[in-house]
Amino acid sequence: MSSLNNYEKGYLPPRITAVRLANAYLQERVYNGSNQRIIFEHGIHVFNVAKIAENIAAQTQTLNPETAYVLGLLHDIGRIKDETVTKVPHSLEGYNYLRKIGYPDVAPICITHNFIDPNIKADDFPTYDEKSFKFAQNYLKKIKYNDYDRLIQLADLFSRGKEIMSIRQRLDKNKQFYHIKNLSYEDKAFDLRDYFNQKYQIDVEQIVADTFNLHKHTHTNDDRAVFLILPPAQNYMAYQNKRSIV
Repeated sequence: MSSLNNYEKGYLPPRITAVRLANAYLQERVYNGSNQRIIFEHGIHVFNVAKIAENIAAQTQTLNPETAYVLGLLHDIGRIKDETVTKVPHSLEGYNYLRKIGYPDVAPICITHNFIDPNIKADDFPTYDEKSFKFAQNYLKKIKYNDYDRLIQLADLFSRGKEIMSIRQRLDKNKQFYHIKNLSYEDKAFDLRDYFNQKYQIDVEQIVADTFNLHKHTHTNDDRAVFLILPPAQNYMAYQNKRSIV
């Protein structure tokens, strides 16, 4: 029988503690010799995911924005170690790390954020060795996602490094980075967006655009394939000088 993650009734660190934990693991990576630019951009990603999750949660009028923010900050804490060196996926590293430091109720988000579809396929995750994949696969069979798990998955889709992007762009970046032609969970990524829009009567893409003072641009022929988040045309050049979003 599957168990349901219950972050609201669990022991979560307060917001300020979560900020300190996030800053600490980023500093740990820099201290241990990781590229400072990469870690800085990852730090932007972490705080962007937290802010997106917080703002979507606020618009649902059901989910707790503080809980969403804390989970967003800590979802990638497994990157305290370089997975290209340890060969341990950051999702599993984070799960074990949070349990070790006394936050087992937060730990599931480290795993669930990585798998939009709990019926995972090995081809979608080439950085997972057989042992790690089996652990994740068995773990996901034992739990049931709630809307906080889904929310962090969704927020994570809109952010990559320092960039804010559409779901379509993020999926294409994933395929390019991991040299994968197709992802089995692509449709489920868009289904995730639609789930929140329909259940809570919101527009998550507009919330993301508003969060970063951007303009939601939708192509009328195929919303799913070409949705972009772009700055207003009149401010585009000035904006480009400050930030990359493509």
